[in-house]
Amino acid sequence: MKKIKDIVEILNKVNAIDIKAFDYENKSPFFDYVIIATVSGRQSVATINYLKEENLMDTERVEGRNTGWTLIDTGNVIVHLFDDEHRKYYNFDERLLGIKKIEL
Repeated sequence: MKKIKDIVEILNKVNAIDIKAFDYENKSPFFDYVIIATVSGRQSVATINYLKEENLMDTERVEGRNTGWTLIDTGNVIVHLFDDEHRKYYNFDERLLGIKKIEL
């Protein structure tokens, strides 16, 4: 849970909005948690840089730079950063309704 708190701190630092975290433990063999947030392109780049600086990313595992939806794989935590338009379009909040939400 420390990693989740550290990632959420970084998202708050870049002024991300509508940050949510979900517990996927025992639901996926690849990751345990998912975090979603709404950011601008500049905030997305800053988030990636902070994650690297804080050693929260082992390697460069980022997909979708400058597309409105950036996926960051930090190992057991997957971070989805959406711009406002893409967050509404893909409606991840609805897709995650059955997954246990983590109180931040």
